Amino acid sequence: GVAYAQSTNFSVSTQAGFDDAMQNASAGDSIIWESGSYQDIFMDIDKDGVIVTAEKSGGVSVTGASKVEIPADDVTLSGIQFLSGDIGTDHVIQIDGSDVLVTQINIKDYTSYKYLIIDELSQRVIVSYSNFENRLNLDDQNILSILVDENTPGYHKVQYCSFKNFDGTGNDMGIEPIRIGVSTQAEYESRSIVEYCYFTNCDGDGELISNKAAQNVFRYNTFENNTKAELVLRHGDQGVVYGNFFINNMGGVRVREGQNHFIYNNYFEGLDKRSIYLQNEESDPLENIHIYFNTIVNSAAVLLGGEGSFEPKGVVFANNLFAQPTESLFEDATGNETWIANLTEGTLGITRPDGLTEVDLELETNSEGYLQIGSGSAAIDEGASEYPAIPTIEGLDIDEDILLDLMRQTRPTDAATKDVGAFEYSADGVVKPHVNESNTGPIYLSDQEFFTLSTTVVGSGEINLNPPSGFYASGTSVIATAVIVNGSQFTGWSGDLSGTTNPQTITIDGNMDITANFTEVLNIDNEINGKGWRIFPNPSQHKLNVDIRTNQASKIQLELLTITGQQTGIGLQDSFVVGDHSIQLDISDLSKGIYVVSIKQFGFDDRLIHSERQNLIKQ
Repeated sequence: GVAYAQSTNFSVSTQAGFDDAMQNASAGDSIIWESGSYQDIFMDIDKDGVIVTAEKSGGVSVTGASKVEIPADDVTLSGIQFLSGDIGTDHVIQIDGSDVLVTQINIKDYTSYKYLIIDELSQRVIVSYSNFENRLNLDDQNILSILVDENTPGYHKVQYCSFKNFDGTGNDMGIEPIRIGVSTQAEYESRSIVEYCYFTNCDGDGELISNKAAQNVFRYNTFENNTKAELVLRHGDQGVVYGNFFINNMGGVRVREGQNHFIYNNYFEGLDKRSIYLQNEESDPLENIHIYFNTIVNSAAVLLGGEGSFEPKGVVFANNLFAQPTESLFEDATGNETWIANLTEGTLGITRPDGLTEVDLELETNSEGYLQIGSGSAAIDEGASEYPAIPTIEGLDIDEDILLDLMRQTRPTDAATKDVGAFEYSADGVVKPHVNESNTGPIYLSDQEFFTLSTTVVGSGEINLNPPSGFYASGTSVIATAVIVNGSQFTGWSGDLSGTTNPQTITIDGNMDITANFTEVLNIDNEINGKGWRIFPNPSQHKLNVDIRTNQASKIQLELLTITGQQTGIGLQDSFVVGDHSIQLDISDLSKGIYVVSIKQFGFDDRLIHSERQNLIKQ
């Protein structure tokens, strides 16, 4: 991936127009679909570095036999809805290239095989802020499929996506929202991450995620109201599951096969069949299953796999909190589990071993309706450190030292002073899911309204912002930005219009002709999306806004990199107190292309607390 010195925008509204634009496009060019609805569109994006997007994000919908194939590298596809189509046994989006970004996509009510498939030889594909919903046919094909190469990990990411309303029996129907690998790829290392995604009413199959390859990470997702399904570690070793919320589902995590899995810092509540299920499975018997620092409350039992000839071996439960079971906390013990510093409250269901201690946990229902330990809980500072370490995985940034809790609050370095369970007690800490329906999927489907205005002012003049009545006074934060462009020169304006009334007027007092103006109004949800920071707008042209939320005094290092990791010279290093902070970066001199925003949070002892990356489209 590279940044490109020159670029062209092609505006298209027909299949022939798209094909002609693709034939003439070069790396760095954008093909922009005009707003509208289109039938039987085939987008074969076969040029490296091309951006295919919508004139207005979400304002373009395609149906009928519409589909996309991406055999090229460094491609971006964004802003398009695929609605009520029928492509038979084809895939809606097929990706064979590498360094591809698919974002702000909605696929709903389609008849197809996969909604999206990533080929074995692809690498570093990011699927973000997209919605996958209600495939009409019940054929044995999952929704989002990642295939795995024998020799080279994919390092793909699925993030901030929503998976909703897949009907079915819950049996082995093959309607899993996500599957990584297939049975024959069990020994291959995928190293893919599913993070900050939301799954609800996905009952087409018993598996919400089907993990069938090695070294994949599932973190900070919300699985809610899935009455027939659970996350399943099938084939492949070293699955990592942490920071997730499993709420009101049939189950939480089922471990069917494999070795050296790690399940930690998760919250389980309202699971009506089982919370964690360790299977007694002949095909690839479980061994070295590590379950640390989880909170399991108001749920059916943990099933330990004691019945059968292939019982799990090397199972370690350490520093977990189990409370208020619907019947009992455990069933089917093998008698060979290792229990370290676990705390219980309620009917145990098995013979109590050492390391599984009954206490008064003093759980409290917080303002969001979730259970967490109070200031007097016996779980505080009662962790133990004698459990097998979580390994690092090459090329992946995971919290293998459990330095953060479920809510990404800092935990003590010494495990013996960590709190038992998923939550590290703090007076102002609140347990609640990182993501939900409103902060995942495309912004145009959420409660966050999006309003854009383009106009032209010559010399001095006024720009009127007049979105739908009551927009500013809705009670949420509204940020308006205006960029006034004259050739390569620009000036900027921004302001917080929260609680004001329509219309708002920006007065431009300039001494030169203004050849183009761009105004964006963004209604920001009160919660910064999941990871504690956000960038907007994306795609961006002149100014990039960065909001950062810090829950402890920190040093922040923010860098804007090329897709290959080279520095652009744009970024900052600064110290921040606890709270919300807003930063604006000038990116007007960057060439069009795909960039990476890297943000790292350090303690004042220079210890890395958290690290994240997100792709940015520069238009």
